[in-house]
Amino acid sequence: MYRGASSSNRFLMERLEYLLLRLLLGLLARLPWWVIHCLCRLSAFLLEHVLHYRRRVIRENLANSFPEKSEAERRKIERDFYLQFAYNFLSTPKLLRLPSHEIMERHFLIPDLTPLERAFEEHPCAFAALGHLGNWELFSTGQLYFNQLGVTMDQVYRPLKSKLMDEFFARQRQAFGATLTPKAQVARRLVEHLNSTEGKTLMAMITDQAPGMGHVHYFTLFLNQATAILDGVERLARKYNLPVLYFDIERVSPVRFVGRFRLITDSPRELPPLAITEQYTRLLEETIRRDPASWLWSHRRWKRHLSDYPEATLSEALRGQE
Repeated sequence: MYRGASSSNRFLMERLEYLLLRLLLGLLARLPWWVIHCLCRLSAFLLEHVLHYRRRVIRENLANSFPEKSEAERRKIERDFYLQFAYNFLSTPKLLRLPSHEIMERHFLIPDLTPLERAFEEHPCAFAALGHLGNWELFSTGQLYFNQLGVTMDQVYRPLKSKLMDEFFARQRQAFGATLTPKAQVARRLVEHLNSTEGKTLMAMITDQAPGMGHVHYFTLFLNQATAILDGVERLARKYNLPVLYFDIERVSPVRFVGRFRLITDSPRELPPLAITEQYTRLLEETIRRDPASWLWSHRRWKRHLSDYPEATLSEALRGQE
């Protein structure tokens, strides 16, 4: 009886949160841009100076990643990060409801599809690896470009605990024709794509999170720190010999981004083990150093410590430090 009541209360709370979120996002989508800009600046101020949202984590990450920068330079990155963070949540509902041509002309541009087109010349599937850069929710609108090549993007994601919230964001991310695959089902879904005759598939994976405890296989030097790197993309690409591309995101403004594909390899089996993962890490680091504030500094990226994983493979750079 008690257990049933608890489950019912939890469902009611999730339902209330879901309805409030839909109401809030619907309101944000209808606000004029000048109001959105004001709200983002106000929210950034509150997050930084009043709520101190994850300030300790952000400052620790920045200090360890950029020891060569002065305190004033790191504070500037911090302020810019909070502003972009606010834009990511408050401007996205409006961005995703704009006409397709307006998104492609003003907010998310992919000027050259040639690397992607070449990757599919001899392969039915390819991987795109990217990080939490700029407004990553806009990446689902990339399907507007991929339609030109007859390519469907399958976005790998981690389902939310709340089923209602998960369904809501899933609909949002599939609104432009892309599909979604839960992280636990990637291998099975990839086989389905390879056996399908209904077109070509780009498996898109955000791979800059800290690996789960059972998936720490490789450490390399990333932003001046020994870092556990996810190697799932390389494992699957090597198994089926599929191309891997890095998707670089350049932030032009808080609501305008340019994406560019960079081929890492179209023959994974010809490269040494972990070479793809290492190259992806170097490209991601390059993007972050170009525009530090556009990365998600509030997550605990370095919670896996090298000393806790003696069996992990080390990159050449880390071996040289031993």
